[in-house]
Amino acid sequence: MRLLRTELIRFWSRRIVWAVALVVMVVSTVAGIAVFASHSNEAPDNEALARTEAERATEECVRFFRNEEFDSDREQIARDFGFDLDSMTDAEFDEFLRTDLCYQDPQWFRPEDPRFFAAEILVESYEARQMTDWSSEREDYSVADTYRFGVREIRQANDGFIGILPVVATFYLVIAVLIGASFVGGEYRAGTLENLLLWEPRRLRVLWTKFAAGFLSSAALTAALLAWLTVLLYLVATQRGDTSAVDGRFWIDIGSTIGRGALVGGLFFVAAMSVSIIARNTAAAVGLILGWFAISNIVIELAAKWLRQWELFNNATAFIREADAVRNERIQGFWQTVYAHGYVEAGLVTVMWVAALALPATLVFIRRDID
Repeated sequence: MRLLRTELIRFWSRRIVWAVALVVMVVSTVAGIAVFASHSNEAPDNEALARTEAERATEECVRFFRNEEFDSDREQIARDFGFDLDSMTDAEFDEFLRTDLCYQDPQWFRPEDPRFFAAEILVESYEARQMTDWSSEREDYSVADTYRFGVREIRQANDGFIGILPVVATFYLVIAVLIGASFVGGEYRAGTLENLLLWEPRRLRVLWTKFAAGFLSSAALTAALLAWLTVLLYLVATQRGDTSAVDGRFWIDIGSTIGRGALVGGLFFVAAMSVSIIARNTAAAVGLILGWFAISNIVIELAAKWLRQWELFNNATAFIREADAVRNERIQGFWQTVYAHGYVEAGLVTVMWVAALALPATLVFIRRDID
């Protein structure tokens, strides 16, 4: 316990941790202010605005077909719809255009609501604007839809929560990678590992204590940053938006999303630290992990479609979003992305990836000379 306490103190004493946390909190605050400034607290008369825009578009279409340059078009229209232009007055033809050919449904022109909806913290904007009761209206992400494709029944993958919070949680994994890669990489560079091993020569204990301290601390840091963003956006929603859909289930989903993001943040710390041990270099660890993050989908699509359902970042993000992981499958000549496994299994796949990096890192740390 003394060694664990020492590593926890060391984690929270590092300048990079506080510098990154401060930068992220400042950026989140600025984003919150921008959202506040760009949204209104008044609900617009969407129906009236949509009707006005639809009528304008309809009249523009009518003027287009009433232009003398388009006589041939009018004759083709008459043939297509089976009426005689010669027996139709101009007023009757205009009425036909307005009510049939040129009719524009006001729903097509419904403007975006300028308010900020608290539900947007979790779900995409279109869905958030339809919700009045989160518990009864939210989709059950634990159940996937099925549909028939030819003679086969295909299970579609659910997208889970696609909103501000899970998207930001995915980007916060970069923070975990940066801190994790430098946690031991900095010690290699500074030469402090030799002194530590003189005090505690049991290398396995030292390494796994570092893993544990880094995992717990990185998870706590990720959770705190996500909670800060949530508080900011909820405050904006109370002043410049709508909180009508917020209920107990909403906060459970918020908490679970933050919790899953925190767990993955801790795991990515361990993964980055493992790579830095193997490479004995912070930059190499950051470059390898973030490089794979940037090109993994390209590589999978071009050379290894079978890997999609097992790829690290696909499973990590699926777990954070409470979404289904997907696989590529060739169906009737076309590649489709379909259900591979649920979000719990995606979390386990993420754990296995991290373990696959941590175990060789452990062997290297135990056997290699520290110099």
